[in-house]
Amino acid sequence: MLKTVRSLLLPLMFGLMTLPAMAGDLEQPMKKIGFNYKQAVKADDAATMEKHINEMKAQLDVAKQKNMPTAKKEKFLEGMNEVQSELDASLAALKAGDEAKAREHLAKVNDLKKEYHKYAKQKG
Repeated sequence: MLKTVRSLLLPLMFGLMTLPAMAGDLEQPMKKIGFNYKQAVKADDAATMEKHINEMKAQLDVAKQKNMPTAKKEKFLEGMNEVQSELDASLAALKAGDEAKAREHLAKVNDLKKEYHKYAKQKG
């Protein structure tokens, strides 16, 4: 009886111990995206903006791979893909020498954050 209970409880306990780690999986890339967003917006030149936008894109790829509840994953990925499109458009504008247009696309990223951020929360 004790062996049966132990064999059932051990996997359950291990699973519960890993939940906080899974919940934090998304936190770091999202914080890095936020930091780089602020740096890109504050940037005084196109090269600095481009550097931070590229870092945001790299962290988006990391965030997309993280575990999250299935119920939220589809909307989360939809939002991340929209952000990716705006970042790509911002980079294209920078390459074309249109920093003002690049900043417009960055502003849209902030709007998307407001719209989709609730799906990044991993509870439920």
